[in-house]
Amino acid sequence: MFNPQKDPIKITSKDGVKFRKFGAVGETFAEKLLKENEFTDVVDLNKTEKENFPFADFSANKNSKKYLISVKTRNKYERTGKLNYRYKLGKGVYKKIDDLLAQDKWNGYTAAWLTIAIEKETLDAYFGDIASLNKKRAVKMSPKACKEYNCLAKGYTHNYNFTPFINIYGPKC
Repeated sequence: MFNPQKDPIKITSKDGVKFRKFGAVGETFAEKLLKENEFTDVVDLNKTEKENFPFADFSANKNSKKYLISVKTRNKYERTGKLNYRYKLGKGVYKKIDDLLAQDKWNGYTAAWLTIAIEKETLDAYFGDIASLNKKRAVKMSPKACKEYNCLAKGYTHNYNFTPFINIYGPKC
């Protein structure tokens, strides 16, 4: 059995490339999910603004509200088989948001997040306003927390080979 204290996970540059690709694939699904859930004017900011745009991956509108959306794609389960219960937004996330929203171009936008929890054949996706996190730097992904979020997809069959990315351990009983 895996013991993180005895067997720490070492991240290599090869792993970094893998994680970046995983995120890029997740962003492809994010764009599709936003459109399927009646978001309009969906724009991939990593393509139209600059790669690794600060905080946000997409801008989109829904119900006359404009959003800047950070997408976080993760394996639904950790390497240990336990639920990956929180998706970190990154260090300095609130400063990045404040700096971004202070720019005239993004005035009137609301910072938001979209999480994508990947399994071998399916994914779940949730959306929420950054303000709902009460200045916390992570989105909780427990079943209880997810009930409070806007569910964009549940058990969505993705038809993508995530084998290089997926933690194959499954849920822990």
